[in-house]
Amino acid sequence: MQRTPLILAQIQRHWFLYVLIVPIIAYFCAFLFYPMGQGIYLSFQKAGLLGPVGFIGLDNYQKVFSTPMVWQTIWNTLILAAGITFFGVILPIIPAIALVEVFPDWLKRSLQTIIYTPYLFSWVIIIGIWSNTLSPIGLVNSILTQTGLIEQPITFFASPFWARPMVIGLTVWKDIGFHALIYLAALLSLSSDVLEAAEIDGANGWQKIKDIVIPHLMPMIRVVFIITLLGSLRTFDSAFLMLNGRTADQIRTLAIFTYERGILNFDLGVASAAGVVLLAISLVIAGLARLLIREERD
Repeated sequence: MQRTPLILAQIQRHWFLYVLIVPIIAYFCAFLFYPMGQGIYLSFQKAGLLGPVGFIGLDNYQKVFSTPMVWQTIWNTLILAAGITFFGVILPIIPAIALVEVFPDWLKRSLQTIIYTPYLFSWVIIIGIWSNTLSPIGLVNSILTQTGLIEQPITFFASPFWARPMVIGLTVWKDIGFHALIYLAALLSLSSDVLEAAEIDGANGWQKIKDIVIPHLMPMIRVVFIITLLGSLRTFDSAFLMLNGRTADQIRTLAIFTYERGILNFDLGVASAAGVVLLAISLVIAGLARLLIREERD
């Protein structure tokens, strides 16, 4: 009770800042919390052409988990998320460290623009580029065939074996420039005197990276880890554009299953239940990741 006047005094003192927050709160309520609430509500309803027609309890969730395809999509989602998160967090460190050593500045800025450009491309453009490059008559197969490494062209986009590596690889390739710039911003705050002192003490390049650069990057690594993990659990565009009859069992994710049941089959109740399941999985994994990061930090 004693805190109430103090809180009211702080609100009156900083009322303008609270007013500035109102549009942001309104945006999240209109475009995040309200649709999320509607989806959760619809997952307990029998959906009709004009909207929900009645409460059916957990029947939609029972249909979701009784569908054999769902367990495969959950497994695919977790595998793709693990691969994208691991490589998406580790690999951008390499170009970030390399960019620090690049001189003059105009060349550094040019390389930053080049590696960041794929992040600006839509997935349609990216799949188009790599489908030409990795086609049976594309550049990669031509080089491998002419050098004698393979006898027959590899059907990268139609092979179940290459389906998951392709989704992981293209996603990491698209995001590597963005994550590298995040690491680069952190590295620019690292004092050169520390590296020079380590070099005087006899540290080689690998020792400086392992003992100085990586610990300095750890706060940014945690940020990139959370961003990449949450984004990879919602993998849709890349896997959907590479989906075909031969690769479907390997790269159909829970997000794609939700789209197919909700948009193609117009089974909005089951689709909403599947979306809630994906949300629950994402929240659990994100919570576990935050706990691990907090324990490591402590």
